[in-house]
Amino acid sequence: MAATSLFTCVCGVQKKTSNHWVLARVTPFGIEFMPWDAALARNEEIVVLCGEGCAAALLSRCMGEWKNFPPAKPVKTAIERELAAA
Repeated sequence: MAATSLFTCVCGVQKKTSNHWVLARVTPFGIEFMPWDAALARNEEIVVLCGEGCAAALLSRCMGEWKNFPPAKPVKTAIERELAAA
């Protein structure tokens, strides 16, 4: 007997066979959206989304949270590093 996984979106909708779902990976530095993959959806770092509306809501929520992060230190370019070493 094979085990069947049930996938549920953050909004509470359960996945059916005809749905066009997407996946997302959220980090403090960005968000990555990817097409549906059942094996990847089982990863605990992946957010399961039922469609464009929930993906847009997740993006909006993340953008609001990014405002609370301290500004990143500027990264020196290769030319700036070369001039500093001289």
